[in-house]
Amino acid sequence: MESNQTSNTKKRLIKTEEQAQIALDILLEESEKQNLERGIYQLLEELNNQQLDDLLDHCPDLIQQYGLERLLSGTLEIPNVGRQELKTAGLLCCLQLLIHFCAELKQHSNTYLVDATGNNNEIQNIHNSLLYITKSVCLNDFILGLLPAVVSVTGLEYYERFQKKIKTLDLEQAIALEADPEIQDHIDLMIWFVLVRLFLESVYQYVETHRKFKNTAL
Repeated sequence: MESNQTSNTKKRLIKTEEQAQIALDILLEESEKQNLERGIYQLLEELNNQQLDDLLDHCPDLIQQYGLERLLSGTLEIPNVGRQELKTAGLLCCLQLLIHFCAELKQHSNTYLVDATGNNNEIQNIHNSLLYITKSVCLNDFILGLLPAVVSVTGLEYYERFQKKIKTLDLEQAIALEADPEIQDHIDLMIWFVLVRLFLESVYQYVETHRKFKNTAL
């Protein structure tokens, strides 16, 4: 388990609290925040799955009824509901909440790491909810859990082609990527997915910092 965590950490784009702060400050600017949120609905539109849409609408009730960890496990059985649809809806709901919570923390305290001794109950509750989500699903499972929905839109061949294109990009190549005719079909969705990964890595990096800080203080 520890070796897997080390391996996953090495593959991360965000590895320090400072990098997380910079990334979140950029991604939570109003225009970029709207892009993250809009991308969720664009993905749903591309998937064209009414059951998934309905599950996302009812996710708060499902979380209250079953608990988030169980909802995201992929093993929960509900009559006439697909397991994959249930898990995808839960993850998309969590993504929406994390974007909202982090934007609230930034607006009220200009940081995403809350002092447990603080007196602002509203901010503390938001932070506790953020911790609850990240405790219920690890970063790697979050990203990989969203991947089937993305690949079902792009197709596996396109997704693998895109991954090869971005594997060894320098800045100039990255800028030219949007004009590459081989990957035009789903470029907006793939850029959104990369930004979601950056956002999630940044959030989880802050959570890890919080836990280390808390353990050191004990």
